[in-house]
Amino acid sequence: MADKPAGKSDSAGKAAKNPPRSMTGYGRSVSDGPTGRYVAEVRSVNGRFMKLSVKTPSRYASFEERIKALIDEIGLIRGSVEVGLYFDEGGAEAAGFSLNAAALKAYVSQVKALSKQLKVKDGLTLTPLLSLPGVVARKEPDEDTESRWKPCAAVLGEALRQFNAMREKEGAALVRDIRARLDELRNHCQTLVSEAPKALETSRTRFRDRVTKALEAAGISGSLSPENLERELVLLADKMDVSEELARLGSHFEQMESTLKGGGEVGKKLDFLTQELFREVNTVGSKANDQSITHRMVEMKGLIEKIREQVQNLE
Repeated sequence: MADKPAGKSDSAGKAAKNPPRSMTGYGRSVSDGPTGRYVAEVRSVNGRFMKLSVKTPSRYASFEERIKALIDEIGLIRGSVEVGLYFDEGGAEAAGFSLNAAALKAYVSQVKALSKQLKVKDGLTLTPLLSLPGVVARKEPDEDTESRWKPCAAVLGEALRQFNAMREKEGAALVRDIRARLDELRNHCQTLVSEAPKALETSRTRFRDRVTKALEAAGISGSLSPENLERELVLLADKMDVSEELARLGSHFEQMESTLKGGGEVGKKLDFLTQELFREVNTVGSKANDQSITHRMVEMKGLIEKIREQVQNLE
């Protein structure tokens, strides 16, 4: 179907009101009516884009576009979605088949004639002939398929309701887990704010000691001029300064929280922000020449990896 600008805008508006949802979901509904049983199933798994597959009996192929319209109404944005609409019509299907007596007689006559010609005992039975072309004919039932749409739409609507409810429930669980990990990351960052200056002072002390020992080992009397030493210490402090990275981490945390609150299609943006978290944490780890901070970075990377796994399940 061709995209319509207005329709696209409407869908985007609906999606923005939806809470974050998992891309995995399942719904099934069964309804018994005077013409048989209707069964609808909807299932979805993760996917980078929206991929929809609709399965219906061939004579109800005209329902496919209407089914897609119902899917569009619930604001699906991303995922691999499969919708099945099935019918159990009891004996109606069997009643639609008949044997073509003329074709069957023609096959029997030819087999008997060929058996006589080749002097082969035929041992002819009816069953093998039933699979030959034209022997069994199917008569499509003369029915008003339009009258079937109303019960189909009802059973499909219930399956979609269950499907969406499951996706929202799982989405809420994912969001809770992500927020818990973000809280842990914030705590780590707050600790780093106090640990970083201490680590810098420790590094400055170690640097002075190394310089003194190097001069002694070289047999050089006296000490490095205060100006030169101070310049090197300033350069060291600049290399170890992680304040910008910590500020950016705080900004990313706020953006992730804002994205989760906004709802709709959150997965792609959160995935990008998670990559940025990894980048900043890697930079802090490479700058801070301190064992305790390095250990903390390992813990933070583990938390970010868990967030990334959960984010990839969100629509």
